[in-house]
Amino acid sequence: MSIRFDASAPYEVEESDVPFAKVDGKEFLARVYRPKGTPAAPLGAIVDIHGGAWTRLDRTAGVHAGRGLAASGLVVASLDFRQGPTSKHPAMAQDAAAGVRWMRAHAQKLGVDPARVALLGQSSGGHIALLVAVQPGVFGGTPIVMPDGSFSTAGDDTVACVLAGYPVADPLRRHRFMGEHVSDPKFPNAPRLVESSVGYFGTEAVMTEASVTRVIEAKQARALPPAYIAQPELDDNVPPDIPDALVRAWEKAGGHVERVHFPGAKHGFLGQESADTTKCLADMRGFIGRYLVKA
Repeated sequence: MSIRFDASAPYEVEESDVPFAKVDGKEFLARVYRPKGTPAAPLGAIVDIHGGAWTRLDRTAGVHAGRGLAASGLVVASLDFRQGPTSKHPAMAQDAAAGVRWMRAHAQKLGVDPARVALLGQSSGGHIALLVAVQPGVFGGTPIVMPDGSFSTAGDDTVACVLAGYPVADPLRRHRFMGEHVSDPKFPNAPRLVESSVGYFGTEAVMTEASVTRVIEAKQARALPPAYIAQPELDDNVPPDIPDALVRAWEKAGGHVERVHFPGAKHGFLGQESADTTKCLADMRGFIGRYLVKA
């Protein structure tokens, strides 16, 4: 079968795990989702950064997005990476940037266009995806596995666009919000989320430094690729003022953002099969058709 991008997602998908990076002797894997068939031309590529409050879960958390996007004629690589509390910021950003460099370095083997690489992330992974997207060239250092089996810290980590589901774009704001609600039964995850943010960032100063909104407002963004933001109405994890501030900053700086609201949806909805997940993936494919694989 000849494969080309098709937003209706008609293709069967195959999956494999491959090493993409190695840090301090530890190998990190990417789960690669590919449409079955022969590309009619090099395909668009997505590097996926899973959520988990910077401290938990793994590459398998992105299975619904990975399969749903690959079925439209894209190659998706969902990454494992360093997390807190054993690793501290900017380790995740460095590994995410390495995933982009790896995708580009293996473009010929994977059948992708090295000029058409995007980042995708959910929750804390959305934060990291956005942070890397606006600061290409900043988060180097993680050695990637090259096609010949050697390792390299060289390469280009710029992206054509970025997609984020309910991103924690301002870690300090979320940390303080959850700190105010640690005894509130309406926010049962608050104690864990406070612990997780300290576990990865260490201090509030580092949380501030890692804020995507702050980076843009401080004119430290090196790029503002087109962005897609999925915002669930009933998000008990990311208060709405966080995405509101991000969108304002992005647009004020001259960037393009498509924010889609999901009435009745909760934080993390992309991790389960649902009508909202189906709609969100369709929206993402539409966005990708406009900003990643357009002629």
